[in-house]
Amino acid sequence: TATGLTGTDWNCNLGTLTCTRSDVLAAAASYPSIALTVTVASGAPSSVTNDATVSGGGELITTNDTASDPTTIVQVADLTISKSHSGNFVQGGTGTYTIIVSNTGSGPTVGTVTMVDTLPVSLTVTGLHGTGWNCNPGTLTCTQNDVLGVGASYPSIALTVKVADDAPSSVTNRGTVSGGGELNTTNDTANDPTTIEQAADLTISKTHSGNFTQGGTGTYTIIVSNVGQTSAAGRVTMVDTLPAGLTATALSGTGWNCNPLSQLTCTRNDVLVAGASYPSIVLTVTVVNDAPPSVTNNATVSGGGELNTTNDTASDPTTIEQVADLTISKTHSGNFRQGGTGTYTIIVSNTGLGSTVGTVTMVDTLPVSLTATGLTGTDWNCNLGTLTCTRSDVLAAAASYPSIVLTVTVPSGAPSSVTNSAAVSGGGELITTNDTASDPTTIASLLPQGYWVGLWPNSGRLSIMGPGLRGFWSMSP
Repeated sequence: TATGLTGTDWNCNLGTLTCTRSDVLAAAASYPSIALTVTVASGAPSSVTNDATVSGGGELITTNDTASDPTTIVQVADLTISKSHSGNFVQGGTGTYTIIVSNTGSGPTVGTVTMVDTLPVSLTVTGLHGTGWNCNPGTLTCTQNDVLGVGASYPSIALTVKVADDAPSSVTNRGTVSGGGELNTTNDTANDPTTIEQAADLTISKTHSGNFTQGGTGTYTIIVSNVGQTSAAGRVTMVDTLPAGLTATALSGTGWNCNPLSQLTCTRNDVLVAGASYPSIVLTVTVVNDAPPSVTNNATVSGGGELNTTNDTASDPTTIEQVADLTISKTHSGNFRQGGTGTYTIIVSNTGLGSTVGTVTMVDTLPVSLTATGLTGTDWNCNLGTLTCTRSDVLAAAASYPSIVLTVTVPSGAPSSVTNSAAVSGGGELITTNDTASDPTTIASLLPQGYWVGLWPNSGRLSIMGPGLRGFWSMSP
């Protein structure tokens, strides 16, 4: 193919490969030379002949107006590649591709020949080798420096692959060859479409409706499906893992064997066709009184001849509505004294994560040695006779009601120690293990320890005696 046609003072047309001029050419002289530049096609034959003619100038003899130039064309290699495999591959199995590099050109190869394979994402290389080839499985590349003659092929390359468990029903493996001094690159790629026999692929989903509540019940719905392209066969097992805070009370599903309940396992052996689902499993739970604000229930499925286990787990985050948890404290300051008075301070708090609902009741239980004389608290409705205080306003989480003050009198014969108890209830709480408070109270006697009081005979005098002390008082008749 002509790419250039020039000569000094020549008027040349590359399109028609024609050059003209009109200046006189003297006898025995020559015009300046014309240079014709050409490109040689990659498939050009080993020899071609280029012809040129001249005309005009007033000449009469035309028998010597043509020149032919036989031209030898050095031949180069033309590499091709083929890729093949035997039979179908299977999900989770292995397979082998055979790759052959040939020279269909008219000349031998020169320099390095490189084969590069491009695997689809569902296949993973496990081996790559060929006699005389230098192969790197990491880059899926093989190189060869031996000369490959015309019409010959290098020893075959064997590419061994692992088929992913979730590989699609068809993939295409591609190989390319380059180098060897070849010029024609239009035939340097080979594609090998590969059928992959499918297996079942089980998946699981878990859902619930609405929020659960501390102390209440809830229901989960579990569905096992086959998203593979063949039927699931053999035993299929579903296992549920309940979080702390939930207790299973029922587990059932049509066609499922879900006993015993303590194992939270359901099994079945019937075939599940591709694209179908088994009847749902229903799991009923009770929510413990102190369950946290959020829990996650997990379930897994296995069996059925599946190979892909990456989608066999379902998690269901569940919000648990919190309720109040009332606590009570009771304190006093200092010791009480026989014949005196004392004061108890009672505080009702909400240590739960939810607000109170409805009436809250505080009941105090005085020991027989004390007598209540007052029971008050801001916004509390208190009854001194029953030692009970109630209120119905909401108490937020982590808050306390105004304190209740209980005033008592201490008789002169009260023992040296008494314990006052108080209890709280209501407010929608569920946890009752922390609803009582006890306040041990020391009661001081009228006289210090080691002293005594006596009436002297026939004297009418009361005497207090003790270490280093004697006192006398006259008594009225």
